[in-house]
Amino acid sequence: LTLSVVFQCFGMALLAVQVLLKQSVAGISARALQLDAAAICLRLSSTTWLNGYLPVDMTGDWIFQLFDVVSLMILGWLLFQAFVKHQHTYQASEDTMPISFLLFPCFVSAVVLHADMNARPVFDALWMAGLFVSAVAVLPQLWLIAQSHNRCEALT
Repeated sequence: LTLSVVFQCFGMALLAVQVLLKQSVAGISARALQLDAAAICLRLSSTTWLNGYLPVDMTGDWIFQLFDVVSLMILGWLLFQAFVKHQHTYQASEDTMPISFLLFPCFVSAVVLHADMNARPVFDALWMAGLFVSAVAVLPQLWLIAQSHNRCEALT
């Protein structure tokens, strides 16, 4: 479990390196980044103060949450690059997948299917919603690639 957040953070860091080196956000879906950020926030709403979904070893004490927070900070930086600094390279006309229709089923499914690891239904549902949102977060990136006639950078 802890290894998964380490690799997630590593993937975000690689994406940030690509933006730094190319000075461009072309090929990167800001909507996918927004969904990733939402998923991490939903998970952190549970894991920062409840133990139900954390590893039982010492990595669940703070390392797990630290990697999620670092990933979230990298995502914030990437979104800043897309919407402010490198706005001229962002493919807004092709990154058009509506994400609200993805979020609604995730939240409804989470309310119905959440586990009971925290014994707090609201936070159990929020954690589950984060899991579901994370699963569909790649769809706007695939949409952008399809709208770009299947052209994208290697790391995106």
